[in-house]
Amino acid sequence: MILEPEWLVLLASAAFLAGVLDTLAGGGGLITIPAFLFAGMPPAVALATNKCQAFAGTLTASLKLLQSGHLNLRQLWPFALIAFVSSLVGAYVLSQSAGSDWLEWAVPLLLLAASAYFGLVRLPTDRPERTLQFPLLGIVGIMAVGFYDGFFGPGTGSLFALLLIAVMGLALRDATIHAKLFNAMTNLAAFCLFVWSDLVVWSAVAVMIPAQIAGALLGTRLILGRGIALVRPLVVLMCSAMAIKLASEAWLP
Repeated sequence: MILEPEWLVLLASAAFLAGVLDTLAGGGGLITIPAFLFAGMPPAVALATNKCQAFAGTLTASLKLLQSGHLNLRQLWPFALIAFVSSLVGAYVLSQSAGSDWLEWAVPLLLLAASAYFGLVRLPTDRPERTLQFPLLGIVGIMAVGFYDGFFGPGTGSLFALLLIAVMGLALRDATIHAKLFNAMTNLAAFCLFVWSDLVVWSAVAVMIPAQIAGALLGTRLILGRGIALVRPLVVLMCSAMAIKLASEAWLP
């Protein structure tokens, strides 16, 4: 698929905003996936291309947090590996579903569900600090969110943070920081699978990866949660509009 220069500029801008948003709260895919769909990509191509550029932002944020000493890789790597493998499975299911009629029907519903979650759910801020542990329920949750991210993805960062708060009892700041590593691993897994497929529009990936990195670097400098007030409703509105457009094309004769 060949994209016009103006679309590449638009996609790079979307990637920058997504990098900032993913670092702050998650949900960057709710910016990039509708942008891909507006550019005329089929759903499977949009999802695969999204994964091949999204990993750059989450990986940059994770390395920055690791460098600053906020992430304990020695403690987290076994569970990050679980997230990685689960995402590989989800990405494989997506690759095998490319061109399927049910995918055309499912993507609008997933977009609406993700936008509703992103718009309505607020992560609690009053949880006490606790030592990071991963009971069985937490491991199952990591597997489920990892599979979701490999297959679809928007809102994965905040889903991981919510899991760490609800199951592990972490405070919001620590949960968000730890979620970055898991999100980076799930995005990297999907990238590793899709890089060998013919679903990816590489011209879009080439301009979006630097923009993702720049957005992630800016996001790590912002105070957690600040600046999200205006972005959240705009993202939900755009995503819902795209879902309605896709649903009308896929569901109506």
